[in-house]
Amino acid sequence: MVPDRPTDISIRRANANDAVETAAVFSAALHNMAFFPKLHSEEEHRAFVARFIDSAETWLALSGGRIVGLACLRGDRLEQLYVHPSFHNRGAGSLLLAKVREERPSGFQLWTFQVNAGARRFYERHGCKAVEFTDGARNEEKLPDVRYVWSGTKS
Repeated sequence: MVPDRPTDISIRRANANDAVETAAVFSAALHNMAFFPKLHSEEEHRAFVARFIDSAETWLALSGGRIVGLACLRGDRLEQLYVHPSFHNRGAGSLLLAKVREERPSGFQLWTFQVNAGARRFYERHGCKAVEFTDGARNEEKLPDVRYVWSGTKS
């Protein structure tokens, strides 16, 4: 079950002016995952986030005017979905995923790490199905991962 929409969180499309604040959320989320290897500097995170805001469909969760989460779509792939650790379990991730489903009603796919139990529970709770498991040889972090699919709304 998806919680009721929190009244203090809104969703909007990202623009170039959001890159620095969004990168701070992205970095905080990565640093909060003990299993995630530190492969890039904060400067590299800022450049990466600026590129995906510029080249892909990126949505932001805001609370009190501050960016607290992000979701990045490219084609039928949800490439990024992160929420600042201080906003975990407050509905921002669910609202972002609801926006992704609204934008991709015919379905989408995503990858997450097998060890990321919290993300896996989140996606499964929201109707995503695990369809492929790998040993991590194809990802930069070299961590075993899992591909999820959300099949979309039925007509």
